[in-house]
Amino acid sequence: MTTTIAITSGKGGVGKTTVAVNLALSLALQNKETLLLDADLGMANAHILLGINPKYSLEDFVTGNSPIDKVITTINGNLKFVSGGNAINNLLNLSDLERHKIIKSFNDLKKKPEFMLIDVGAGAESSSMTFMSSADKIIVVITGEPTSFIDAYTLIKTSFLDHKMNNFGIIINMASSPIQAKLNFDKFQSITQKFLDVNLKYVGQIPNSQKIRNSIISRTAVVSSKNNNIETKAFNELSSKLLMVETNKTGSIKFFDN
Repeated sequence: MTTTIAITSGKGGVGKTTVAVNLALSLALQNKETLLLDADLGMANAHILLGINPKYSLEDFVTGNSPIDKVITTINGNLKFVSGGNAINNLLNLSDLERHKIIKSFNDLKKKPEFMLIDVGAGAESSSMTFMSSADKIIVVITGEPTSFIDAYTLIKTSFLDHKMNNFGIIINMASSPIQAKLNFDKFQSITQKFLDVNLKYVGQIPNSQKIRNSIISRTAVVSSKNNNIETKAFNELSSKLLMVETNKTGSIKFFDN
């Protein structure tokens, strides 16, 4: 049985892809078979953080040039990756039918992973909503900035009112301290639940870190088997709590018909 988790955010620049990549690596290092799908089709860049340049991407699958199995790149023993290509390809304007084709294709995998993380495009665009509603669980990455709160609220409002998603995990990124991160979550939860009947679960925080910024510049993820720093510990703690987030029952097609 595969647990599918969409990683999203209300706006760009809050570290969504960094979170998705490092959570996937953390799960893999815990011997969980994990598949990371880069579904941020306008800004697909998870491969950059992984330090790889895959030969095939979702575009090869959508155009019929490759079966889904061939589009999957093996990163290490437990982590596999599907590239979204790049922003200049034809995936920006996929039809609903093509997006559904991508989602249903994962049922055909001979060996299904324990976890599938989907790096979804920021904001409440149609493509993002489709991939989010097709996942079991949703993680929203926010920072303590007011604009991040506003955009994340808009994302959750659209997800709830238009697509019947009501369960969301919240990760606070770039936190100045664990205490401040929890205060930011409490504030965001108070604002959100005042107007929307949704369930927000605090998954945890990632420290404001120069090491993480350096990892983005150097095209290397901060989580690795060689690191036991506070950043790696933070991602390991987050990955251990992902299953706490409640599942959304939207009635949409799912990545895996469990």
